[in-house]
Amino acid sequence: MPYRIIHCGTGNVGAHALRSIIGNPELELVGHYVSTPDKAGKDSGELLGVEATGVIATNNWADLYDLKADCLTYFGNTIAREKEAINDLPPFLERGVNVISFAHFSLAHAATTPADEREIIEAACRKGNSSCFFTGMDPGWATTDLTIAALAVADKIDCVRVCELGYMGTYDADFVMREYFGFGQQPGFEPLFVSGGFLQQMWSPTTKKLAEILDVEIHDHKLTYETACLDHDIEAGIGTVKAGTAVVVRFEFQALHNGKPFIIVEHVDSITKDPIDKDWKTPHGPTEMAYRIEIEGSPKFAVELGLEEDAATLAAMPVINSIAAVCGARPGLLDPLDIPRYWSKRVRTAQET
Repeated sequence: MPYRIIHCGTGNVGAHALRSIIGNPELELVGHYVSTPDKAGKDSGELLGVEATGVIATNNWADLYDLKADCLTYFGNTIAREKEAINDLPPFLERGVNVISFAHFSLAHAATTPADEREIIEAACRKGNSSCFFTGMDPGWATTDLTIAALAVADKIDCVRVCELGYMGTYDADFVMREYFGFGQQPGFEPLFVSGGFLQQMWSPTTKKLAEILDVEIHDHKLTYETACLDHDIEAGIGTVKAGTAVVVRFEFQALHNGKPFIIVEHVDSITKDPIDKDWKTPHGPTEMAYRIEIEGSPKFAVELGLEEDAATLAAMPVINSIAAVCGARPGLLDPLDIPRYWSKRVRTAQET
């Protein structure tokens, strides 16, 4: 019997998740929420440019509450609407629909989720005997789950560094890229990542979860942010980026133990492929984006996940592949170690090659 799925989102990552749901015989799409009115009323397949599914997208959540679904896969936008987005979830959890979210970053570490948000989620889970689970990517699976797996081959640990390295030049979310990251801004500009405390809000769940599993107390945090420019204009997904403004952004979010960085989240994100005058990290091999885990200690080693293509599909799949595990888990707000290990079981057949 396939799991009955309600899906939210047809953006960059959400569309890939929706395509996987439609093509997976173990899943049945029964409902689809879209936030933009011009997508409402259209078949979910039409929105992807594939065969019709018979499921008509709606921009009214109430249309989906009583479909007796097993799981809601949530890929909606939560940036700058965090509190509103949390309130999308309880009506489903209260009705026994499990929720797996790619986007609710505050849920990444259940123990330190803001108390008001956690109580909303936990109360709904108690009422509906349902589960709520966050996967994300960075922050999320690539910074937490992948790191935990890498630590299986460690002995003495001095420092854990999790990195995102790569090219974001096709991203077209102008406000997020310019105002949150600081791309296209003059040197000295302080982006919302920094000034609004957003960076700490986003990545402290990663440092707290890793500190928890390593039984290490974090005493303080430190943030560094810097940019690199070019001497000529470039074209990117956000339009023209002027010479002398930021085309590469580098930050570190450090969790300190006994005055020293013990867990570090490092990003080197670029919207250009032109060389810059900085000795900053880049992906190994012919990849445009990579997630790298570096363990300083004995032994000293690194693990890198290089994304050669379909990066959005890779980001989507922890949500899809964890559906069975979450539906079978205990009720409540869950962390990565609260559910069994999960993986894809969709082996390509001879007919599909």
